Amino acid sequence: MNLIKGLAVAALTLSATFTTPALAEDKEHYGMVVFLKGSEFFNWAYAGFKDAAATVGATTELQGPADWDASAEARAVEQLVAKGVKGIAVTAGDADTLTGAIDAAMEAGVPTLTFDSDSPESNRLLFVGTNNYNAGYAAGKAIGEIYGDKARVGVSLIPGLDSINHRLRGFKEGMASVAPGAKVVAEVNDEGDLQKAETVNTAMLQANPEINVIFCAHGNPATGAQAATRNVGRDRGENQVGVLAWSIDAPILMGIDDGEYLATVAQNPYMMGVQSFWQLWSAAHPTQFDSMTNPGMGQVPTADIDTGVAILVQGDMAIRSLLNPPSL
Repeated sequence: MNLIKGLAVAALTLSATFTTPALAEDKEHYGMVVFLKGSEFFNWAYAGFKDAAATVGATTELQGPADWDASAEARAVEQLVAKGVKGIAVTAGDADTLTGAIDAAMEAGVPTLTFDSDSPESNRLLFVGTNNYNAGYAAGKAIGEIYGDKARVGVSLIPGLDSINHRLRGFKEGMASVAPGAKVVAEVNDEGDLQKAETVNTAMLQANPEINVIFCAHGNPATGAQAATRNVGRDRGENQVGVLAWSIDAPILMGIDDGEYLATVAQNPYMMGVQSFWQLWSAAHPTQFDSMTNPGMGQVPTADIDTGVAILVQGDMAIRSLLNPPSL
């Protein structure tokens, strides 16, 4: 009896010795890659990604350059694959530049999807985020309804981003749907930099005094665009240039309530992060039936997931909710 008890204790001890480290090693790790690390927008997205992962005991990390650099993003994807992550969510700083890294990750068996900005020619699992055409259309329609045929628009953007290309096309068509006489007068490249945005938007307003609204086609230039209106003396009064932001950053939201900004296109980056994680988790855990589009991986939708937008104006109750940024 004592011998049996001793063997049992020894077996349990040996089992604990070998299984405890294995359980630690089996804790799944997922990565998110962004083209502008530190952006409040991507902080929201990563918070959703991290929070969703925590519900199943998975860990996460955020990678990407502090300044816009699609090549650096591609390298970050490659490094995560080499690290052995279970899945990668990447927002494509340039659609074509990320294609090779995404395809290589999928070929290596690492589920990889795009969010916010797509790389549609890649073999990514799916795209999670705003339907950028529909969001742009809603923004353009709002400007058309406010300004009518008198709308003369300047656009602040980063060329080459798939998301921005779709937003701008939607904006033009949405505006034309309610105000066919409205026009986009000029477009400037702000390079995703606040100081650059102020410089190029100031020059745009000086060269095109007929502009009465600036459409910021992504999350970074709104502060610079608003500063540009001050630089030319058109930030208040009847000759004010309205700034339509594409941001849920706190200063922008407070500026809308204060009348400094006309409105903002509010995406839901937190939901993008949550949904990105769950699609990667599903792909990394095959059931009795494989994915229809990616044999060997678990089930994910064959269609993209649209997380939607809202056009927020002064007094909108959603502004108060968004003024509480997530903890990372």
